[in-house]
Amino acid sequence: MPFFDPIESTFYGHCVERLLTSTELAPLLAGGIVEIGPGTARPVVEALQRSGSQVPITGYELDAEAARIASRAAAEVELGNYTVVQGDFFAATAPARQARCAIGNPPYLPATVRPVGASHLWGGHDGTHVARRILSQEMDVVLLMIASISDPVGLVQHARAAGYRVADWLVRPIPFGRYSRQPWVSRRIGELARSGRAFFGPEGYLLAGVTWVRVGGPIAVAGEPDHAATVLRRILTAAGSATGLDEAAGVGRATTVDSRRRTPIASGHRELPDWSVPRLSGSGA
Repeated sequence: MPFFDPIESTFYGHCVERLLTSTELAPLLAGGIVEIGPGTARPVVEALQRSGSQVPITGYELDAEAARIASRAAAEVELGNYTVVQGDFFAATAPARQARCAIGNPPYLPATVRPVGASHLWGGHDGTHVARRILSQEMDVVLLMIASISDPVGLVQHARAAGYRVADWLVRPIPFGRYSRQPWVSRRIGELARSGRAFFGPEGYLLAGVTWVRVGGPIAVAGEPDHAATVLRRILTAAGSATGLDEAAGVGRATTVDSRRRTPIASGHRELPDWSVPRLSGSGA
């Protein structure tokens, strides 16, 4: 069965909805979106339903069973602008890759070897292997979920080197689950933490939905500082370490911040449904 976690998948879906309803990024989405590894496809299907967006999205799924489940999810709600291709996005060629926006919740659990029975969650030695590959595809817009336990600073730096600037982000805590508590993962997370590449607390870590835009395009002017990336790095690295949460950084407080408005907003704001755990958001806009 494809991976589906109610907390993480719901958060991913709301990040996608935020992208679909962005008036600033709308011109860059007109050519369509590719989703890499849709799994059940439920988060994106529901985001399309909530937003009413007519942007065409194509999901590339390697696993045959997951591809069937994803196709069924779109068909059940008669969603005509979401299609599924069973195949490898990285091996696809034009016209299959005419879309200039890529989205995904790539596997990010770090481990020194590919785990038996959970290879679909393995993100390589530092958890960023798939995310780095996506950011190297020269898309105009990329929305990815990145975790504070998987070298987040290195990944943000990689995106910058690949020609991207952070346009928007949402962050929320994620509790450690069945797979992230496995010895083959926890040992590697500990190693990354000791080298300053993983940040977490006793019960969980932070997950960010980050939207990047290509520098030099209509949104990100070349030469401008990436202030949004700087703030994002500070928040993700304040997630804590092996010694516990950094309370002074605000992690664990029921606070919502939206830097599009530059002021705190209420927890019931439309874009951020009222979860029982805190979440933060920001934008380079």
